[in-house]
Amino acid sequence: MKRSWMISLIVSLLIVGGGTAGVFYILDTVPEQLAVSAVLNQPPEEDKKNAEVPKETQDIIYESQKLVVQIELPDGTIGSGFLYNDKGDVITNAHVVANTEEVSVITTDSKTMPGDVIGVSRDTDVAVVRVPGLKGRDALPIRTEGYAELLDEVLALGSPLGLQNTVTRGEISGVDRTLDIEPFHYENMYQISAPISPGNSGGPLLDRNTGEVIGINSAKLDEETIGFSIPIADVMPMVERWSETPMKSLPEFPELNDQVKSPVTGTDAEQATYMVQYFYDSINQGDFVTAYSLISSSWQEKTSFEEFRSGYNNTLSVTVDNLVADPKDDQVVVTAFINAEETVDGEVQMKKYKVVYPIQKENQSVKIMQGSGEEISNEDKQEE
Repeated sequence: MKRSWMISLIVSLLIVGGGTAGVFYILDTVPEQLAVSAVLNQPPEEDKKNAEVPKETQDIIYESQKLVVQIELPDGTIGSGFLYNDKGDVITNAHVVANTEEVSVITTDSKTMPGDVIGVSRDTDVAVVRVPGLKGRDALPIRTEGYAELLDEVLALGSPLGLQNTVTRGEISGVDRTLDIEPFHYENMYQISAPISPGNSGGPLLDRNTGEVIGINSAKLDEETIGFSIPIADVMPMVERWSETPMKSLPEFPELNDQVKSPVTGTDAEQATYMVQYFYDSINQGDFVTAYSLISSSWQEKTSFEEFRSGYNNTLSVTVDNLVADPKDDQVVVTAFINAEETVDGEVQMKKYKVVYPIQKENQSVKIMQGSGEEISNEDKQEE
């Protein structure tokens, strides 16, 4: 049943279409103005839940992030999307790709691929981008039937390349919400307490316990940690029609053309530190194939995968203490201070290392060019 809290409101709505921002006012009757905006316009929010993430949740986040992509438009504005089938089709928001037919898609390992918009709704804020380079990959599991319930725990994922708050946690705090953000009509929306930040627009909302996609993150209340997500079950029939028969001509959104552009991108330093963190996340998950794919071709020429993998035979886990990024000319040098749990002569020991990684682009992809490290003592770490 629809809640009555949205009736009688004068709503001041701000929508950013994949970096396209504009203010639209809708007349309803309620005391004060309440601003609702597309995700990309808002400053990052701190995740106020500081409790340690359970290991199973870490696994869900790690596996899911590999299938969440950054979508970049020719003007540099960005949004998010996620792979939903083995054809290379990515679901996102319509406002992310409005008024464009071709986009660039960037994966978690910083590979850039071309994508074609094959479906856009004029009324519902949903679109599909086909990325040939993702064809054949396993997709995120989708909950095609049923709906989330109040207080269900959720994870909101967004663009992973250097943007803050790529994963936030929260609950379903409301259901069956209705919003109008011109030109889109949102109904049966999930209201979520998970903070939504730049880069989340078009990203997936996951069931924290199963890792299934239950929604598409789309909007938030200004200056509030209240977000709104489109239930995935409501739009899957339309999405699957586009995947089966791509649209021959895409609808236009003239009302969004003249809005102020607001690109949200990660800096070179942010992308470089993300790459190093993702490298160690892969090591901790035992995903050495992904970790190996993050290093440069010149490093791979010197070190085979077997040699790379065997280098971690005695490593049980790695914790990153700190990452310091130092931009230099065409690269960023990232210094990582890490704690490694290792087996030495049959005994488990904790060791500290300082490792230096030059990061730069190689064939349009950000790569870890090489690595050099030294063991340090607690005193050395404090001095740094």
